[in-house]
Amino acid sequence: MKTLQLNAPQILEDTVRETGLGQYLDAALAQRFDYLIGLFNDFGSIPEDAYPAALAEIKRYAANRLKVARDWDLHPEILDEKIVQPFFVIGNARAGTTFAQSILNMDEGHRTPCYWDTRNPSPPPGLDAAADAAAHAEAQQFLDYMLTRSPGLWPAHPYFDQEGYTEAEDEFLYSLDFNMAYPLHFLKVPTLPQAVPPPDPIQALRFHKNMLKQLQWKMPVRRWVGKGILHQYLMDPLLEVYPDAVCFWMHRAPEEYIASLLELLERQYLPFNGDLYRVQPQEMVDQLKAGIDHFMAQPSSRDSRVHHIRFNDFVKNPAAVLAPIYERSGVPFSREFERRIGERMASPDARADRHGRFEYSLEKFGLTREALRRQFADYCDRFEL
Repeated sequence: MKTLQLNAPQILEDTVRETGLGQYLDAALAQRFDYLIGLFNDFGSIPEDAYPAALAEIKRYAANRLKVARDWDLHPEILDEKIVQPFFVIGNARAGTTFAQSILNMDEGHRTPCYWDTRNPSPPPGLDAAADAAAHAEAQQFLDYMLTRSPGLWPAHPYFDQEGYTEAEDEFLYSLDFNMAYPLHFLKVPTLPQAVPPPDPIQALRFHKNMLKQLQWKMPVRRWVGKGILHQYLMDPLLEVYPDAVCFWMHRAPEEYIASLLELLERQYLPFNGDLYRVQPQEMVDQLKAGIDHFMAQPSSRDSRVHHIRFNDFVKNPAAVLAPIYERSGVPFSREFERRIGERMASPDARADRHGRFEYSLEKFGLTREALRRQFADYCDRFEL
């Protein structure tokens, strides 16, 4: 079958023509878009029969970015919003980060970006009830598509039962600025590559901060709860952009999270990449180890704003782990929050296996516990895993 590559200038030209938003496309944005499309083209070529859907999805994504620029031009007061002492959950995927994000989001006045407002950030949430309803409907259609193509994602990520209110990762939000190929923007693009950190983390995180302002302008919030699976590689930029942040860094034994991650990647990418899916387990392990070596060497990993949490401790008793962190950060830990956590932990509706047990093993990917414990010995020793 004939295959095609993406043409960045043509896609932008078509998007501008169809939306009438060309005045919001500047040279820097076009350059980042060219970088982004290059990631897809470097990964492979798109089968001709899949190209129209892929193109439509990319144009939708590009149009959303231009619409946000229009919002900021028409309502410059959006960018005057203040983001005060945000919480960030940090850690590798499958280290309990979404669980921690969902627990922190239960505190009074806390809010986390969700699928409905992250996929549809314009117009700003709360500005127009009909637009909000349409955003929820679109998010539901997206989830239906994803979970129909890959039903194995249900047990891997049971949080999808929240529908449009499913917690979103920070990368989902800031990747709208054409700085990384975050998968949930591009599931209909078969040449979707694995996500890598943005080339300019400061710029990406400043955009993230502006997006939080966009989301809270008409829907005020006391504190944002973010979660990033790449934040540990961007700690210095994160603390520069958010100097009053409180960070909750989740750590899980490598033999557990790596097996879970490899299984998740297979369910997340294979149904959408098709024959182009090519994750190599040992190569992935080596990349994870290089990342750990990087962040363990950074002074920011010992910053007083960064609190390290063992996965096993947190899943047993989140309140006991969080209360002293709140105290050290000058944040009240209320009895009501503690009650909500206890209720959540006791509810069968919140069980991790409520959509079936997520099965994974190292053996499936040719890995062993003993080899991983040796390779990650310094990490395990430092965080007592």
